[in-house]
Amino acid sequence: MRRPRFLEFFAGAGLVRLALEPEWRCVFANDVSTKKAAVYGANFGERELRVGDVAELDSASLPDAELAWASFPCQDLSLAGWRRGISAPRSGMFWAFWEHMRALKQAGRMPPVIVLENVVGLLHGDNFVGLCEALAALDLKFGAMVLDARRFVPQSRPRVFVVAARHGAGREDSDSEVLYPAAVRNAYADLPGVLRERWVWWDLPEPAGDLPAIEELIEHDPPDAGWFAGAEVDRLVGMMTPVNRAKLREAGRDVGFLYRRTRQGRQRAEVRFDGLAGCLRTPSGGSSRQTVVLRSGQKIRMRLLTLREAARLMGAPDSFVLPQNYNDAYRAMGDGVAVPAVRWLSRELLAPLLTASGRGRRSR
Repeated sequence: MRRPRFLEFFAGAGLVRLALEPEWRCVFANDVSTKKAAVYGANFGERELRVGDVAELDSASLPDAELAWASFPCQDLSLAGWRRGISAPRSGMFWAFWEHMRALKQAGRMPPVIVLENVVGLLHGDNFVGLCEALAALDLKFGAMVLDARRFVPQSRPRVFVVAARHGAGREDSDSEVLYPAAVRNAYADLPGVLRERWVWWDLPEPAGDLPAIEELIEHDPPDAGWFAGAEVDRLVGMMTPVNRAKLREAGRDVGFLYRRTRQGRQRAEVRFDGLAGCLRTPSGGSSRQTVVLRSGQKIRMRLLTLREAARLMGAPDSFVLPQNYNDAYRAMGDGVAVPAVRWLSRELLAPLLTASGRGRRSR
């Protein structure tokens, strides 16, 4: 049986490849970051990897494949970012990817399935309309869903997955608020009629299953943990509102997380003990690095999330090779896609779409 092939654009550290293999076979990967490419190469080798600007790739040199995956940069789309949109320098790299798909279509080689992954901010305003127009220009049907990593791992990480295909049927509508929350429905409603005609509400079950407990992923005494001194713990507790100090005092579990936020011009420390980590982000500042809070009776200890814990929260096994530098490793995970979410999407939708297109797994 021949495994279906995929092209991985904006590959980062390779978490999408980690999720898709061995059912799929990577035949091409690209990222502009040499640091992320080093992580990718350490885990998968460099045979399929091309390091450099996606706009400078030669479309004609791209291998044939059944799937093209693009987790294009989200900096200009994030609700926490500048919201400059899909035409801005970073998130605008989508158009370079699209040009490659158009070139492959003209050559009769475009993959029958394309997946775009990004932050929920993609769904807002003209960004999403422009993206759907681009997919329609490739003569594809398309539909978007939100998958939150919390359905698979103990991390709150909602992401938009836009799946586009030549073939494939869905429902006339869907009542799933898990996969199709208000943000998706509003984005659909804002599309011009000609684009709504191409929309597919993909027929999918809601993700379900047993999640690993946060206590299974967080280490109580990791080597070189860098526990905060007592004075720093006291300072952070002093930055809490009465509500958050009550959470710290009355928590029903021993593992929690602390985040520094600016509220009404004042920096505050906020905690959660609901069994979930917050969304991993790139290490651009103190507020983006998660602090682990461990309670033992009345004793409270705090430290930064370790690199291995960050990888576990993304669904990567302990065998996944990480760089030694903290910021490099944290960035590689914070920019990635949750591994089990991609596996679920592959099993429930991407593989059936290949079968519908006549290019699923088959004997050679």
